[in-house]
Amino acid sequence: MKTPHIRSAQPYFPPDEIDWILQETRAVLESGALTRGPRIARFETLFAEYTGVRHAIAVSNGTTALEIALRHYELDRAEVIVPTNTFLASANAVIFAGGKPVFSDIEGDSLCIGPDQIEDRLSDRTRGVVAVHIAGMICPEIDTIRDFCKARGLFLIEDAAHAHGAELKGCKAGSLGDSAGFSFFPTKLMTTAEGGMITTNDDALAEFARTFRNHGVPEGKGVHTALGHNYRMDELSAVLGLSQLRLLDSFLQKRRTIAGRYEAGLSSLEGLDLIRLPEGMRHSYYKFPVLVSSRDRRNALAAALKEKHRIDTGTVYWPPCHLHPAVPARPDLYDARSPFPIAEDILPRILCLPIHARLDEPSVERIIEAVKSEI
Repeated sequence: MKTPHIRSAQPYFPPDEIDWILQETRAVLESGALTRGPRIARFETLFAEYTGVRHAIAVSNGTTALEIALRHYELDRAEVIVPTNTFLASANAVIFAGGKPVFSDIEGDSLCIGPDQIEDRLSDRTRGVVAVHIAGMICPEIDTIRDFCKARGLFLIEDAAHAHGAELKGCKAGSLGDSAGFSFFPTKLMTTAEGGMITTNDDALAEFARTFRNHGVPEGKGVHTALGHNYRMDELSAVLGLSQLRLLDSFLQKRRTIAGRYEAGLSSLEGLDLIRLPEGMRHSYYKFPVLVSSRDRRNALAAALKEKHRIDTGTVYWPPCHLHPAVPARPDLYDARSPFPIAEDILPRILCLPIHARLDEPSVERIIEAVKSEI
């Protein structure tokens, strides 16, 4: 009998939730209100309450969530500092909003941006910072970064695509900057298939976002008052979102249990280091990254887990943004000035082990034993 395949990420819809989703989907289809309906409004209200902010604005995906927030600041080719350790969409959103992303290096102990990296990339054209919460960990120095930005008149946007439900000192990701963008892609901690959410306490930004996502038509009006686009979420996606949001804390608890088992089983292995959790942090464990002693050893471990044990793994992120071919090919769009010594040393040695709500205990033990046998 073939050894079962273990995926690195997988969405989860429990059977009773599938029944509820089908019932709600039928109700949406029978109503004929497939977009701009009551389920979107309910999802936004509950997500704002969960995150601890005044406003949540549902949109078509995580990239548009960032783009809309950035457009609010009318960049006009101004620079926005973005860590190189992120999905390239974080930087592309700056370009789509009319700005120029300036890539920075990262902190080695968290894989996130820090104030030193921001200060190193400051110029007289800097308008703001996108802080990316990596793998489910909030940027540990986000409070210092926020104070740094406020003192210099810079905006701070959280890219919280990995961090639904993560907390720092009792405050959730999405409530720590001027605004935040969440992704609901199928690999994420909760999913609407495709979709995203903007969170903010800024009333003007929220009004701008609701108008821009709807072709520049403010809510309750029938005239175009500004430039806009169709970046709306639909009612069927909101049904999925409502289901996933009420399960999110249980998903996070399952991920934290798996992470605890990994930490207990792997912490003493030679040639493999764990990323330690800062004080006051509640990780959401979108991914579980470990640091291998060398790039070659990391690649050999990933290959052995896949080929011999049928276990998928991943990265966060390799290659980093500044090494993707599209970036050096367009210096007019991206500022990718070297050096990036920390990112280029650490990121090719990161291996992400499977972690998701469908992963059962025997599979977790199998992964631990496989890593032990191959490292």
